[in-house]
Amino acid sequence: MKHFHAKKRFSQNFLKGKGIVKKIVDCADIDNETVIEIGAGKGTLTKLISAHAKMVYAVELDRELISTLEGLDLSNVKVVNKDFLRLDLRDFGKPVIVGNIPYSITTQIIEKLAQQKRAFKRAVLTVQKEYGARLLAKTGSAKYGSITLFTDYHFQVKKKFAIPARFFSPQPKVSSLVIRLTGRAKPFYPKDEKAFFEMIKGIFCYRRKYMKNALMNYLHNVPQGLDSVLLQKRPGDLTLHDYYTVYCKL
Repeated sequence: MKHFHAKKRFSQNFLKGKGIVKKIVDCADIDNETVIEIGAGKGTLTKLISAHAKMVYAVELDRELISTLEGLDLSNVKVVNKDFLRLDLRDFGKPVIVGNIPYSITTQIIEKLAQQKRAFKRAVLTVQKEYGARLLAKTGSAKYGSITLFTDYHFQVKKKFAIPARFFSPQPKVSSLVIRLTGRAKPFYPKDEKAFFEMIKGIFCYRRKYMKNALMNYLHNVPQGLDSVLLQKRPGDLTLHDYYTVYCKL
């Protein structure tokens, strides 16, 4: 690996530092369980996960890293040279998900986990700190947005700890955050879940406007029966249930 160069197209930033790696594995609470590691890279995290897991599926898309992972020679590690987004998690027997995930596809990974949240126990992910702040944002804050609401609908999100940029190679320009996702029961059942979240995303395009104007811009009308107080709020001031109320009036 001396001559290996990180590839920008894979958003590769490799973890270093045994203490940080141990903290991530501790957050996952792995107890002789099956684990899927997203983006196993050079195997730094893989080795410690394997000491606690029954079986580890080290998923890595970069073929140049496969021989390195296979060279770990760990009996309970199976290297999978595939795109995580194309895996069917139901094939792995209710695993724990762990990963220092590529920042460029964080939203796609969150969406995939939401689609298959019944197929895994929990997920411990290292994400860009700014992105993590969006997932954890409170109603009315600057970071609060459609991805906050989407994630809150599907998961309980817990902040674990921050990782300074110096613990990665190559060193990124930003720090990272380790979060833990646990599936939760849906708070309600929209008739068309996809359309519900597309509506939220569309309204947030006008987050600086009052809801009445945001709805006019996005829907070209204001649904009848909406509370006047709600219409005087801005998109970032509405809760998930508020958006469901709007959706039900459409």
